[in-house]
Amino acid sequence: MQLHSNENFVKTNISSAPKNFTINASSKAFKILSSGLYQNKIRAIVRELSTNALDAHIEAKNSDPFVVHLPTSFEPFFSIQDFGTGLSEEDVLNLYTSYFSSTKTSSDDYIGALGLGSKSPFSYVDSFTIQSIFE
Repeated sequence: MQLHSNENFVKTNISSAPKNFTINASSKAFKILSSGLYQNKIRAIVRELSTNALDAHIEAKNSDPFVVHLPTSFEPFFSIQDFGTGLSEEDVLNLYTSYFSSTKTSSDDYIGALGLGSKSPFSYVDSFTIQSIFE
């Protein structure tokens, strides 16, 4: 989804070079941002990761369904498998460790674009696994 916004400028009487806003990327910051973002954390994780899987299929022009595994007594894990183009190691590291970083901001074909959904599991767990098949 393309995001359109105006740039905002702050004028001050301080004579110094402009400064960009930053966030100290720490596990504490990730937990605060992820935990406070979703009221129903489990539903949010399913929704956000399913949306990312659908976007991956859109990018790959794949109309097949993606696969969702819900936890059972014998297989107590949640997973989503898409059949999109995959992410490079660099993209995985950049996208999953940076809030507001997205590869989907140049097209209205995708649902996501804010760079928040991939981090949704952090609202419920301290770690999760990403397996990407790329090229």
